[in-house]
Amino acid sequence: MAILERLQKMQDARGKNRLVIVLDGMGVAVMHKFLDKNGFFSTHLADVEQAIIPATTVAATTAYRTGKMPWQTGFIGWAQYFSETDEVIEVFLNKNYYTGEVSKMPQHTNRLPCKTVVEEMVANGRKAFEVMPDFVPSGYAKFDDWLNRVVELCNQETDAYIYAYWFEPDMVLHEFGSKSPKVPKLLREMEQKIEKALQEIHNKTDVLITADHGHIDVKYLFVEDYPDVAESLLHPISLEGRCVSLFVKPEYVGQFPQIFNKHFGEHFKLITKAEFEKNYLHAEKPVCFIGDYVAMAMDEFELKQKHGQHLLKSNHAGFTKDELEIPVIKISVS
Repeated sequence: MAILERLQKMQDARGKNRLVIVLDGMGVAVMHKFLDKNGFFSTHLADVEQAIIPATTVAATTAYRTGKMPWQTGFIGWAQYFSETDEVIEVFLNKNYYTGEVSKMPQHTNRLPCKTVVEEMVANGRKAFEVMPDFVPSGYAKFDDWLNRVVELCNQETDAYIYAYWFEPDMVLHEFGSKSPKVPKLLREMEQKIEKALQEIHNKTDVLITADHGHIDVKYLFVEDYPDVAESLLHPISLEGRCVSLFVKPEYVGQFPQIFNKHFGEHFKLITKAEFEKNYLHAEKPVCFIGDYVAMAMDEFELKQKHGQHLLKSNHAGFTKDELEIPVIKISVS
């Protein structure tokens, strides 16, 4: 994907610092909706890229950190089906998506199958760093502390690659939706603080600010409300609510498109496992976490297995422009 190629060029470059800032959920539509068109981010918007598919944090940030596509790492969606224990597991949290219990998998699902780009660079004698939130060891709980560390690294190094990820505005969008005044307030504060922080960097630094995906306010449909669909499924739905992996009972595989599209065809595009792997994952071999079919959200609707599950106000991983377009913001600090 083009965004990985951009990151690769920054990793390979020499002679100055290269800083990559990833703001979770800050797609182009989010920027245009909430930020001043004459503001810092918009005036430095150099290009627009398509998000890695599925347009979700699990797939994209793992790809950014490892330099590998989701089909290569196995990090594809938030909740993946594992046949080893017959569970749908939240891979980042290593817990059963439907029960909340710790996964029965013999190894943690959130362990990366390979070294990160930063680890590889350090092993090869290059200067490279990650600056992360506090869900990783030595990460930061507060945005200001996280940003101060970014500035500190840029000022103490002269030829380093620095990858800095922050979890907003994704979390506030999930919880409150795009109509909440909390969203523009937070995003504008982040923009202003990043602009000021970059002014405090004294060493030459090329900066790329981007996102993992965009966002869209969502509505919900529930599989349990459609008995013929529920009866057809071998396992509960998995992957993402807007990019849904569907394992179908063998006796229903042939007629499943007709059953599914009767209820959901207005809102979802149903494709086969092979089509999804070839045309969207760009996989070179079958992916075990993908069911017989994948339902791709084409508007604001999201699919859940049953009522009573936690519902988000805004989400991603679907195939609308708002979710797929991510910014390439470039600043040269000299």
